[in-house]
Amino acid sequence: HFGDFPAFVLPPNQIVSFFEFPAFALLGLISAVMAIVFMRAVAFTQHTVQRTPILAWAQPACGGLLVGLIALVFPHVLGVGYEATNDALHGRFELTFLIALLVAKTAATVISLGFNFGCGVFSPSLFLGAMLGAAFGIVATHVFPDLSSGYDAYTIVGMGAVPGAPISTILMVFELTGNYEITIAVMIATVMATLATQQVFGHSLFTWQLAGRGLDLKGGRSQ
Repeated sequence: HFGDFPAFVLPPNQIVSFFEFPAFALLGLISAVMAIVFMRAVAFTQHTVQRTPILAWAQPACGGLLVGLIALVFPHVLGVGYEATNDALHGRFELTFLIALLVAKTAATVISLGFNFGCGVFSPSLFLGAMLGAAFGIVATHVFPDLSSGYDAYTIVGMGAVPGAPISTILMVFELTGNYEITIAVMIATVMATLATQQVFGHSLFTWQLAGRGLDLKGGRSQ
């Protein structure tokens, strides 16, 4: 409906060495930390906003003002962020800028959810995963240049690990890349991220949102 071009143009990737898989597992654990920090920040912001005298109808406007101030410095945080994600996939950002975008997008998304914007979290989580993966990939490539598949591979893996939706992201990455090796790397990182997040926080990003609405999937289909 919106055109005949893909959302992401991925560079060709190939895993260089089997010894790189521990790095993907580590990225999965770091992604779990990112997801937990994000969820706790959203919960804290929502609780804080509810305790303020700001009227419900004015909350989105106040949040929009704060997001707008962030966007004056980092316009990449606006919208779903596909363009910035593509730039990260092709290595167009430096390490410091990737970290800055990671912080800025986290703040903008947390504010949006905390101030009751009508917004989702899947595209922002892909954005956060891409920036985190790219930053991790730059460090990993610098430390072990002969064993690294390149920061673009880590960017793809990070996109799959942060959202906390294992089946969806694994299938999405395989559909985008058609690469079994990268898909295995995503499986490792995503499983590590999901298990760590559930053990520490009790929920993934999406089951946490459902639990907040009184829908607990832990009870099984019968409930």
